[in-house]
Amino acid sequence: MIINHNLAANNAIRNMNINSTNASKSMQKLSSGLRINSAADDAAGLAISEKMRGQINGLDQASSNAQDGISMVQTAEGALNETTSILQRMRELAVQAGNDTNVTVDRGEIQKEMNQLSSEINRIGNTTEFNTQSLLKGDGTQNLAKTGTFTDTVLSDGTVTLTEATQLITAGGPLTSGQTLGVTINGVQVNLVVDSNAVTTDNGKINGDIETVGNVITAHIKADSATGGDATSAGASIASALNTIISQNSYLKGGYTVTAATGGITIKANQGGQFDGDAGNIGGASGNALSAAVTIAQLGTTTYTSASKSITLALPTGGTTTDLIGKGITVGGHEFEFYDASKGAYSGSNVGVDISGASDAAAVVGKLTTQYGTAFNDVVMTNTGAALTVTSKLQGAAGNGVKVTDGGSQQNFKATFQVGANQGQQFTIDIADMRSIALAITGKAGADASVAGAKFTTANTVTNGTDSILREAALDVSTAPNATNAVKVINNAIEAVSSERSKLGAFQNRLEHTINNLGTSSENLTSAESRIRDVDMAKEMSNYSKNNILSQAAQAMLAQANQQPQQVLQLLR
Repeated sequence: MIINHNLAANNAIRNMNINSTNASKSMQKLSSGLRINSAADDAAGLAISEKMRGQINGLDQASSNAQDGISMVQTAEGALNETTSILQRMRELAVQAGNDTNVTVDRGEIQKEMNQLSSEINRIGNTTEFNTQSLLKGDGTQNLAKTGTFTDTVLSDGTVTLTEATQLITAGGPLTSGQTLGVTINGVQVNLVVDSNAVTTDNGKINGDIETVGNVITAHIKADSATGGDATSAGASIASALNTIISQNSYLKGGYTVTAATGGITIKANQGGQFDGDAGNIGGASGNALSAAVTIAQLGTTTYTSASKSITLALPTGGTTTDLIGKGITVGGHEFEFYDASKGAYSGSNVGVDISGASDAAAVVGKLTTQYGTAFNDVVMTNTGAALTVTSKLQGAAGNGVKVTDGGSQQNFKATFQVGANQGQQFTIDIADMRSIALAITGKAGADASVAGAKFTTANTVTNGTDSILREAALDVSTAPNATNAVKVINNAIEAVSSERSKLGAFQNRLEHTINNLGTSSENLTSAESRIRDVDMAKEMSNYSKNNILSQAAQAMLAQANQQPQQVLQLLR
C-alpha cells in the first residue's frame, strides 16, 4: 500500500475529464444542431461543406438574378404590347385614309392622329426603363454606319519580294596615292582617300581616324606604292577598309558585308537596307576611272502595288451630322474625332476634324479628306462621294498599316444575366431599337419610305415623345395612294415588333426554366451539405447520455479513490 501516489485517483480524474469534454462537445452539437462547429470537429468535412455552402448561396443568388431578368423582360414586353396596339390603330387609320370617301380635310385629321401615334411610339421607346436602363432605344447613340468591307490586312495587297542584294564595284589597276572611292550605303556616304605607304603589310589599312560629319564618313587608307599590284589586290585593300568602317558605325554594323571580288569588291546587304547614289568607282592616278561607273540601284527585286480600299460611310436613317460630334473613325492608326468649330476649338487628344456646315455623310467624308487627306506618311485618303478611299503608301508592311473602323451601326440594348454560381455561367439577351425611326414608320421629311409608293410628310411632324421639338416626318396619308402604300410599311413594323416580343417571350421562358433548374440544384446540394454538417440528434443524444453517466461515475470513483489512503491510518492504531 502506497500513499505518495494515488494512482486510482489519477485514473479517475483522467477518465472524468475525458467524459466531461465529450459531454461538453455533445451539448454543443445538440444545442447548435450541427455536427461540425469548428474545424477540429471534422477538418475535411468542414472544407467540403464550405465549398458546398458557397455553391448553394451562389445558386440561390443566381435564381434571384434570373427573377430580376424576368422582370426586365416583362417590362420590355409589356411596353411593346402597347406599341403593337398603337401600330394596329395606325394601320386602321391608313386603311381608312385610303378610301376616297374621305376628302383632303378628312385625311388631314387622320394625319394628325398618325403624327401623334408616331410620337407616342417614340415616347415608349425613349422612356421604357428598368432600374434606370433604357430598354427599347438600342444603345442610345447615333454613329456613322458603313457599308462594304474593309479588312485589317489591306496594306498587304501589294506583293513585296526582297532577295539578298549585292553591288559590284570593279577596279582596273592597283591603288595609288590620290585615288578616291565614293559610295553611299543605306544613306551613309563613305569616302575613301588613298595615301601611299611603303610598308606592304599595311596595304588597305585605315590611316588615322575615321571622320564622321552627319551622314558622311571620310577615311584615308594606306596603299603600297613600292609594288605594282593589280585590280584584285586593290579590291582586297578597299574591302578591308570598308569592313573596318562598317564595323565601327552603329547604323551600318551587321547590315553589310564587303568582300574582295575578281577585279574589285562586292557589297552585300544582309538586312533590309539599300544602296543609293549615282555611282561608285575607283578613280585612276591619271584621273580616269579604273572601272566603269556602277549604277547603284535599290537592293533586291521589289514588286509593289499600293493597297487601297473604299468603304461607304452613311448616317442611320433620320440621323444628322450633329449627332457625330465627339465621335469619329480610325484610319491607319490615326484616330479622328469630329467637332464643330463654330461651337469652339477642338480640345480632345485625337486628330480633330471640323465638320461644321456638313449636311450629310458625304460632306463629312469631304471635310475629312480636305483637312487630312495627304497629311500622313502611311496613308492617303480621297473622297469619292460618300465613299472614303484609303491608299497605303507603305511598302511591305503587313496587317495594321491601314485599319479603318467607325462608330458602327445602331446597336441593340444588351443585358447579361449571371444565372449560375460560378464564373462564366451567363447568357445575354438583346432588345432592338423599337422607336418609330427604327421601325421605319418615320424618316426624313419628303423622303420615300421603305415600301415603294409610300412617302413621309414634307415637314417634320413627330417628336421624340418627351418634348415638343419636331424631329422626324411621319408616314404620309394625305392621298389615297400614299395611304394604301403606308399599310405595307405599318405591316412590316408590326411584324418587327411581334418578332421582338416573341424573342422576349422565349427569353422569359428560358429564364423560368433556369430558375427551376437552379432550385433543384440548390435543393440537392443543400441535402448533400446537410449530411456532412448537420448532427443526428438521436445518435448524439445517446452519446450525451453515455458521456454524462460516465462523467458522474468517474466523479463517484474519484471520491472512493481519495478515501483509500485513509486505510493506512488503521495500521497505525
